[in-house]
Amino acid sequence: MFAECADGALGPAELRVLDAITARLIPTDEMGPGAREALVSRYIGRALQGDYAAHLEEYRRGLAATDSYSTARFGRGFTDLTDVEQDAVLAAIERNEASQFEPSSGVFFARVRQHTIEGMFGDPSWGGNADKAGWSLIGYSGPQEVWSVDEQALEAIPAPQAADEES
Repeated sequence: MFAECADGALGPAELRVLDAITARLIPTDEMGPGAREALVSRYIGRALQGDYAAHLEEYRRGLAATDSYSTARFGRGFTDLTDVEQDAVLAAIERNEASQFEPSSGVFFARVRQHTIEGMFGDPSWGGNADKAGWSLIGYSGPQEVWSVDEQALEAIPAPQAADEES
């Protein structure tokens, strides 16, 4: 799925690493679709050409460093690692234990994590949350013109809205 998301901001190898990272941050599981199905890497790729263009070089360096760290630690690039090995690499990056990152692996991890959350749960018009995968996961039906009194209650859980009921 990630091949369609570049829009030119990142190259194919960078996108493969980014897609693998986002897929480990929000994996597909018994609860539903994850970042890969929601096309989170497409969201990030588009954002790096627009509002987040200032982060493009940081992403390029961080993705290369992720692959390099993976190779140093496990003898293979990040996308060739098992899920368990990828999780170990990401944990080291998050804890700021991975070398070759500028400014630091922890800063890179925090940025990618934030953008992954945005791409998973943000408005689909920005390129992520494909088919409202993230909203479906949390039971959010999306923006509505009118909310009932019951739906406005603080503890209310709105009923999921079918895709064909979109306004």
